[in-house]
Amino acid sequence: MTDTTDDIAEEISFQVFDDDCKLLGNLLNDVLQREVGNEFMEKLERTRILAQSANNMRMAGVEDMAELVEKQLASEISKMTLEEALSLARAFSHYLNLMGIAETHHRARKQRNLALLSRSCDDVFDNLVQSGVSPNELYEAVCKQEVEIVLTAHPTQINRRTLQYKHIRIAHLLDYNDRSDLSQEDREMLIEDLVREITSIWQTDELRRHKPTPVDEARAGLNIVEQSLWKAVPHYLRRVSNALKKHTGKPLPLICTPIKFGSWMGGDRDGNPNVTSKVTKDVSLLSRWMAMDLYIREMDSLRFELSMNRCSDRLSRLAHDILEQVTGVIKIMFSLCDSGCVFWGSIF
Repeated sequence: MTDTTDDIAEEISFQVFDDDCKLLGNLLNDVLQREVGNEFMEKLERTRILAQSANNMRMAGVEDMAELVEKQLASEISKMTLEEALSLARAFSHYLNLMGIAETHHRARKQRNLALLSRSCDDVFDNLVQSGVSPNELYEAVCKQEVEIVLTAHPTQINRRTLQYKHIRIAHLLDYNDRSDLSQEDREMLIEDLVREITSIWQTDELRRHKPTPVDEARAGLNIVEQSLWKAVPHYLRRVSNALKKHTGKPLPLICTPIKFGSWMGGDRDGNPNVTSKVTKDVSLLSRWMAMDLYIREMDSLRFELSMNRCSDRLSRLAHDILEQVTGVIKIMFSLCDSGCVFWGSIF
């Protein structure tokens, strides 16, 4: 009975994934129909059918027929103009990207729907305790755990940040589409948003027309910090802390940093003559600026979250001590600036 139920759930889950693929594929076809016209769409569809037929024949072991179809496909592509061939490649590339977004969304959705998260922090800690590890040993081992993630940038990273943001936007829209309480008007607006994003993707140049500098590469690397790591790492550590408290009675200490970060961005001189001391300085300042910007955003959110007008005496004394220290530092900075000893750029 359980196996049958699991099979039905898996079939439903795959059907939802298939629906997402059909939705994005149909919307892309509609956009292309409007952007490039009927004649090109006919060539695109014929190319797709020939390629799929050749692949199916090879999988079925019909090699001779597969070769004939492949020769026909190569012949038709060779007759295309350069502009048509480029549009053809772009169309298939965007289609694959959209299917990749749908697949990633499907995997995340399946993970959320699992009753028990395998290999979760709670599951791992429970297995360790059950195997004989004492709570004190577990607590000390977790607190001493250190993982260093080293960030680097590479010139072969070709996805423009503009397109990355659009892909993330489409993933969010698919997530919103999963809600069961959407009205018909909401779904119509969602479709309009998806069409707008896909149209914008098609009208956006995928390639960088200028060679990225090491600072550009570092900026792309820092974008990963802003997009995912800044939220994902604290969320993971909170899960670790909650699971640790459940099995040992004590949460992860505030001063504990199991995950640390290093960076080669702007400092990797392994055969790259473009990475100079000035580049290293610029990237360091850029990294400081992003760190400050992210912290300021968090402080703005915290100001609205901490709306209480009373606190304990201990917290009040601590806040006053911090305020006095900050005030003293600011006075020293202003005095040094008045004497011309500090450049403003060096504080970021």
